[in-house]
Amino acid sequence: MRTARPRTDPLSQLGAQRPRAERPHARPGATQPGAARRLFLARVVAAALALIGAWLPASAAHAAGTVTIVDRSPKEDSGRWKLKMTMNYGGMPHLGHIPMLFSFTPTVHYERALTDKSPETPILVRIPLQNQQSINESMDVGFSDSSGKVFAITKFDFVLRRDRGFEAGEYELVIKRVSDGVQMGPKQKITLQGDNPVIDRRAIVFSGEKKKKDEKADKAEAEKSDEPAKEEASEGAPAEDAAEAEAPVDDAPPAEAPPPVEPKQGGCGCRLSPDEAATPLALPLVALGAAAALARRRRARRA
Repeated sequence: MRTARPRTDPLSQLGAQRPRAERPHARPGATQPGAARRLFLARVVAAALALIGAWLPASAAHAAGTVTIVDRSPKEDSGRWKLKMTMNYGGMPHLGHIPMLFSFTPTVHYERALTDKSPETPILVRIPLQNQQSINESMDVGFSDSSGKVFAITKFDFVLRRDRGFEAGEYELVIKRVSDGVQMGPKQKITLQGDNPVIDRRAIVFSGEKKKKDEKADKAEAEKSDEPAKEEASEGAPAEDAAEAEAPVDDAPPAEAPPPVEPKQGGCGCRLSPDEAATPLALPLVALGAAAALARRRRARRA
C-alpha cells in the first residue's frame, strides 16, 4: 500500500504565504491607531479637572451666598434712601443674627450748579470720582424668627441717611461677614436719586454800574425820609412864633426885684485877686499907712 507524500517541489510552494518579518523601525502606535487619540483626551480631561479643582476653593473664599436688591436706584425721602434686600446665606447659618459690614464707595457725584449759561436754574453735573474712602455701615442681619428657628434666606431693609455722609450719586456696594471677612454675593452698583445743595459756579464780574444804581436808590430814600421832617418843621414854625410873641421882655426889671445896694467906702484889708492887683503907685501909700499904724500902737503902749 502506497502512502501519500507531501509535495516539496517548487510548484507546490508557489501558493504558500511566507511570514512577514517585522521592520526594526516600526512604531508601537502604528499597530493601534486610536491609542494616541485616547491618550490625548485623557490628558485634556486631567488638566480640566485640575483647573476646576483649583478654581472652586478660590471662588468659595471670594464670595458666599447671594444678595438681591429690589430697587438699585431708590429715590430720596426726607433725607433718606431705603434699600430692600433679600440675602441668601449660602447654607444654614450657625447663628440667628450674623454681623455684616456694608461698604459704600462713591464713584460718581451728582452736583447741582449755577453757571454763566444757566444763572437762574441749576444744572446737573455728573462728576466721576476716584480713590474715594468708602462709607462703612455695620448691621446685624437676622436669619431667625421670634421662635428662634434659623433660616438660610432672609429679607431686610437698609436705610441710608444724609447725616451719615451719603449724597445723591452712584456707589459700589460690597457686603462682607465680620467674623471671617467672606464677601456676600458680588459687588453691586447702586444710584441714590435726589437733589444735592446748589453750588454757585458763576464768574464774578466787578463793575460800577450797580454801585451807581445803589447811590441813586440811597438818594431817593434820603429824599423820601426828609419830606416828613420838612412837613413837621413847617407845621411847628407858627407855634414857635406865637410862643416868642407871648414871652415877656427880659430887659424890663421884675416887679418884686430887691433894691440895689450902695457900695461900701474904704478898703476892707482883704487880699486882692490877681485881676484886681494894685498898681505900682499905690504900693508906697500902703507902706506909709502901715508905718503910721505901727507908730500909733507904740505910742499907745508907752502911755
